[in-house]
This record gives sequence, structure tokens and C-alpha cells, in this order.
Amino acid sequence: MKSAIIMDIQRYSIHDGPGIRTTVFFKGCHMACRWCHNPESQRREPELLFYENRCINCGECMLLCRKNAHSMESGKHRIDLSLCAECPGKEACSRICPAEAIKLCGREMTAEEVLCQVMKDRDFYGSQGGVTCSGGEPLLQDDFLTEFLPLCKENHISVCLDTTLNVEWKRVEKILPWTDLFLVDVKFMENDSQLYYTGTDGKRGLDNLYRLSERNVPVIIRMPLINGVSDTDKEISERKKLLKNLKNVRRVDCFAVSDHAAGKYRGLQRTEEKFNRGVEEGPFVKSIENKLGILHEF
Repeated sequence: MKSAIIMDIQRYSIHDGPGIRTTVFFKGCHMACRWCHNPESQRREPELLFYENRCINCGECMLLCRKNAHSMESGKHRIDLSLCAECPGKEACSRICPAEAIKLCGREMTAEEVLCQVMKDRDFYGSQGGVTCSGGEPLLQDDFLTEFLPLCKENHISVCLDTTLNVEWKRVEKILPWTDLFLVDVKFMENDSQLYYTGTDGKRGLDNLYRLSERNVPVIIRMPLINGVSDTDKEISERKKLLKNLKNVRRVDCFAVSDHAAGKYRGLQRTEEKFNRGVEEGPFVKSIENKLGILHEF
């Protein structure tokens, strides 16, 4: 039985594909988007988050720690999470916290364990809903998907994959028989922007998107937008060309990146970057949709 590192399973989701869905968030991503809304998904390994505002300074976790990660400074509890990264006792540390100030993100689950959670909402899926595999990048755990997705299909559950497609084609190809819809992030067309803002080259993702088009596999395109970067003339021109050439696009969703994950960055003891500050998101997104000719007719 294959297993995966799962970050979260969100039930009754309405933003991760058509209908009512259960979204399975896989941990681990090879990209490092500077605006990432799920920064806790980037590392493959389970990790701790510390929400200082919840801490009641009870000291229970300090008694467990063997890494000297805890200290008291001016009456406040501090944790050096870098010392916790390789600690085998992370789960015990999170469980003992009565205030849930220390949270463990990521746990190993088998395909059957994940399916059991997905099946809880099967009666609500109807003709459109189902399961969405998100992340992180779920295709980095493709061996698990080749076991989990067939179980979904055996139980008549529709499957969506939320992905960048920025992986080897063989990882995509092996899960095609059980995937009904791809939700594909197109972050940038200009590779300099792609490298600067995500840390990776975007060519492979675009190549794989065209491969899906050749096979007429349905996709919903998602475009995260940054003011002054996503709306340059060249970027808009290349995006229009992409949408014109693809034959399998069901819809295009544009959205402005934001700082909704500020609490997660603090919990990870990481610095969050700010984007689109002072920008009215609605008009900004609408202006780009108009430039791209998106009327949601796809």
C-alpha cells in the first residue's frame, strides 16, 4: 500500500473545481512562489507551525523537547523552529499543546485512508462534484496517485488535479486514465518573471499544457496576477496567444495574489512578501480579463 504526505483534507470545498468537492492537499512543491498562499505546503517533510498569539506559556512542550528549541524571553514562550525540522518528536510536541499554538502540518497517509475521508462526502458530490488533488504539487507524489485515483474511479468519484504541470511529462501521462479535469496554474509567460517569482523555469509546464490540448483533456486555466508584472504588453500578448492555441480550455480564472496567508508565514517564522498593495483587486482583475478577451465563454 503506497502512502503520501498529506497536508490537509478540506471537505465541502466549492473553489477547487466544479460542484462540491473534497480537496486533498499534498505536501511538497518544487516551486517557491514568492506570494505562495500555502507556504506550509512547500517542504515535503512534516513540519511545525507556532502561533505565538495562542500560546498560554504553560511550558508543557518545553518538558518534552530534546532539541533545546524552546526558551522564555521576557515572559514569552519562543521556539526556534529550525531546530525542530529534523526532530522525530514533532507530533508529540503538537499533541501536548492545550492551546493548539503548536500545529503539525503533514502526515503520512495510505491511499485507503485518504479515500475513507473522501467517501464521507460522496452523497454531496452529485453529478459535478468529486475529489480535487491539490498541494503543494500533487504530481510529485505520482506513485501514490496511481493507486489512489483508481480507487476514486472504482467508487464513481470524479477526479480533478490542481497542478502547475511543471514536472516530467511521464508523471502527467501515467495518471491521465483516471483524471477528468486539470486545474492548471499559468503564472507567467515571460521566463525571466517565472524564474524570479517562482524559482523555476516554466517551459515544461507550458509544454505539458499543449500536450493535454493535443489529447483534448479538459483544463481550467488559473492565472495569479501581480500588478506591473502580469499586465505588461508582452505578457498579455503571450497569454492571449496561449489561450488562442489551446483547444481544451473550459474556463479561465484570473485572481490577484494577496496576503491572505500572513498568519501561516508567521507560524512558519518566515517573512511574507507583499504584492498588489493599494491595488483595487476587482478592477485590476477585470482589466486584465478584458485585455485577454476573457468573457468566461470557454
